[in-house]
This record gives sequence, structure tokens and C-alpha cells, in this order.
Amino acid sequence: MEQNQLEKWEGKASIDLPNAKADQAWSLLSNFFSLHLWLPAIAVCEKVAGIEGQPGCTRYCATAPGDDREPVMWAKEKLLAFDPVARSYCYEVTDSNVGFDRYVATFKVLEVEGGGGCKLEWSFESEPVKGWTRDGLTAYLQTGLEDMAKKVEEVLKAPPAFAAAG
Repeated sequence: MEQNQLEKWEGKASIDLPNAKADQAWSLLSNFFSLHLWLPAIAVCEKVAGIEGQPGCTRYCATAPGDDREPVMWAKEKLLAFDPVARSYCYEVTDSNVGFDRYVATFKVLEVEGGGGCKLEWSFESEPVKGWTRDGLTAYLQTGLEDMAKKVEEVLKAPPAFAAAG
């Protein structure tokens, strides 16, 4: 049992966005309280406390109820660090019904050398989560990033909402 308490999971998911510059993607994804706009599995993401982009602010995120009576998964997450220059933020889960005892994640938008778009990266460190495997949790994040990348590319491909007055 003591061995299990010392066990630590680490994982990382990433995806390339060949048609998005890092600054473009960051401008869409950097708002800590807007995860629901970019991650289809998240139905709700709202401010609980604090100021957007300031360490210590807290959000509440939840999935929609499942069709087969699956319970809503929810988590409260606290921003630990926010670096707009490096295009990254780090947060921890402070409460959830998912089984996280300790979970810290970092989200980054990285420039790809040679101007070939950007890369989204989501890494985590946690204690083992009941009902999950490390690989299963990493795969869940990877699927989320893939969905997020599709949304970002759709928004960047869309024509501007307002034409310049001419």
C-alpha cells in the first residue's frame, strides 16, 4: 500500500496545427475560463473565484450528462502559473468527482521551427486515479487535444465576422 502512495503518474499529449501560428492559437486558448468553447467534452467552464489569468483564480468545469445515465464529471481547478510570453499555463485540480487526489497539468502552445504552424501540448503529473490507468488518462487528454485542434482550425479558417468598412 505504501508503494502505491509513492507512485506518480506523468503523461503528455500533443498535436500539431500546421495552419495556425502559435500566437493565433494562444489568443483563442489562453482564457482559463473558456475551456468549454474549445473542448467539446466540457459543457460548462465558469469562474469560481479570482481574476482571469492571475494565479489563484479558480474555475469549475463539467461534462454534460451522458445518454446511458453516466454521471456528470466535474472538477474545480486553480491556476498556478500563467505565462503569456511562453504561451503556457499550469493548474491543479483542487476538488472533483473523478478521483483526483493530486493532479497538476500544464497547457502550452509551442511555435514550430521554420514557421510551420504550432503545437498544442498538455502534460500532467498526478497520483494514480481510481478507475483510470495512466495510459487511459493520457489517451483522454490526447482525444481532447485533437478535438481542440479541430475547433481552433475551424475558427481560423472561417471568414472574419465583420468586413472592413470600405
